[in-house]
Amino acid sequence: MALVREEIFGPVMAVMKVTTTDLDELAALANDTPYGLSGSVWTRDLSTAHRLVKRIRSGHVSINCHGAVGTNIPFGGYGQSGWGREFGKEGLDGYLETKAVTARL
Repeated sequence: MALVREEIFGPVMAVMKVTTTDLDELAALANDTPYGLSGSVWTRDLSTAHRLVKRIRSGHVSINCHGAVGTNIPFGGYGQSGWGREFGKEGLDGYLETKAVTARL
């Protein structure tokens, strides 16, 4: 289905009901795209959700919500959804220069 494989912008959220409980199969469905900006997992079982989230190639994955991003956590995509991160410590790294200083005392 094109809607779940393409990167859609706007007030759109693709929803797909699945009948399998096999985490490898679910991850394969979620990862069947060259993009990976954001996704969500909806379930009653948080343990299963966390195991599935580890297998999903996406810059941001929400559990039982969608799009809840704070400025204190990094945000950015995988694959063709872009490079780098905004927000969080990782978002600041691109603006910083590290300097090492040594001194004989």
